[in-house]
Amino acid sequence: MDVLSEVLRVIRLFGAVHFLGKFTHPWAFLSSSPDMLPARLEPGAESITQFHVMVSGRCWVTCGKLPPIELETGDVFVVARGDQHVMTSDPELTPVPIKEIYAQPSRDQIKVLRHGGGGEETRFICGYLHSDQRFSPLLDAMPALLCIRVRDGRLILEAAAEDLLSTKLFTIEHQAGWWEAAIDHLVREATQPGPGNRALLGRLAELLFMEVVRWQLSFVAEGRRGWLAGLNDLQVGRALTLLHAEPARPWTVEELAQRAATSRAALAKRFVELVGETPMQYLTGWRMHLARRLLSESPLGLGEIASRVGYDSEAAFNRAFRRVVGIPPASWRQAKASTQATEDGQPGQREPHVTDDLHHRVLPPQHSHSNGPESHGRADNAVPRAFLAAIRR
Repeated sequence: MDVLSEVLRVIRLFGAVHFLGKFTHPWAFLSSSPDMLPARLEPGAESITQFHVMVSGRCWVTCGKLPPIELETGDVFVVARGDQHVMTSDPELTPVPIKEIYAQPSRDQIKVLRHGGGGEETRFICGYLHSDQRFSPLLDAMPALLCIRVRDGRLILEAAAEDLLSTKLFTIEHQAGWWEAAIDHLVREATQPGPGNRALLGRLAELLFMEVVRWQLSFVAEGRRGWLAGLNDLQVGRALTLLHAEPARPWTVEELAQRAATSRAALAKRFVELVGETPMQYLTGWRMHLARRLLSESPLGLGEIASRVGYDSEAAFNRAFRRVVGIPPASWRQAKASTQATEDGQPGQREPHVTDDLHHRVLPPQHSHSNGPESHGRADNAVPRAFLAAIRR
């Protein structure tokens, strides 16, 4: 199983571009804090990843304790966890909060935002990706700041992690062409919008972010800890694949270790070192992601959902869900339906739907269920090429 694809399928990332900045020196702004981003950009979202594309000119970006990073035309930087950051024409300037410049972002149109003192102009696009489920293992494995540049026909990935207080550079061969074409297309659509451009920009943002995550998996995760490093590890990666392939199976660490060709103690230790939690804690968390997707998109009762995600009783499922999510599943479903109805401007609930794909992946029919992990001791570039061909048509 392709674990990364499965995770992205369940958490459902959606992209958006919300403003085109035309700022003149001197200028500096401070982004909203992560806890304020959903209210400003996407009510109901649990995670928001911000990105910025330099259209022309140059500026600096700082994030936390990281040193300032200079950005030039064509550069892209990604703030995976939505950490508060500063964009500025001069690192010595005192920034103003973005809400003082851009009081109320629009979800219906891309706003042209002008600000600054009248000097040299810098133009940039600001966008974000959002999900109604925060998959912490992936987001926490990403660097605080990622910068993607093309220099001399080569793509350079610069990863800055706060815990290292430094940056790492990775040169990626044979990727610059399609990346530049995609960024050029995104810039054209944002600056010269045509019919359907909001939807097109959203899909472009999603594709580009997924490719950045794949680069992170292939290059930056090496030698580091985190979920992406776990996917690259021989035994831990095998265990993660097994858990995602059959999340409803009554896994034990012993069985996982046997299937991963290692000892129970070695797998348990290595899994915690890389992923940050035990295999059974991870399995419980993933089951709750699957359960939330079923609760929000299907009319299934709680007992059926409990069965589909690996619990043989509704009571056991309720306990696990409340422990992980914080509220009972019935309350979560009601709140989700109410929020969605408000966002849609409808007085009633949205008609739920069920996808066969989700059902088939959640519960392999040949396995029995369990009361959950707690009862076991605490489980090539085809897309870029296709995309490049599509946007050239």
